[in-house]
Amino acid sequence: MNRRTALAKPTAQTPLDLYDLRADELTAHILSYLRANGFVAWAQDNRGRYNPKTGQWYPHPNNRVGVPDIIGYRKADARFIGVEVKAGEDRLSQFQIDFLDELKEHGGFPFVAFDFAGFVQSFERRGLRLPMAATTGPTTKLPPARVH
Repeated sequence: MNRRTALAKPTAQTPLDLYDLRADELTAHILSYLRANGFVAWAQDNRGRYNPKTGQWYPHPNNRVGVPDIIGYRKADARFIGVEVKAGEDRLSQFQIDFLDELKEHGGFPFVAFDFAGFVQSFERRGLRLPMAATTGPTTKLPPARVH
């Protein structure tokens, strides 16, 4: 069922087939990767709300338009990260472009992720990956505590 057909026939429950599973999986992989590399990050709910009576989606009144799908910060210095996840034929809106440009202008880390490998490559090319010692713990043992 395509997106237009799903919107044309609303049901009492939010139509789950409107969500691109590939995008959800990509989001989950990126979140795990970020957390393993010193970031606190979460998926931002930008989907709006579905009204089954009208069969329409509407934006949440408190959301800012254009906020990336994944947002967070680096633990080491609190620098903001924003990752816009794009799957299938989904393209950036002007609001998303503006947000990512503003993030970059103010020293944050903006990303657009079409696939996991591309995201990791861009992340590493920017030098954001933690060194192995930071992700696996200390490589040398501490001396035993002295007992008096």
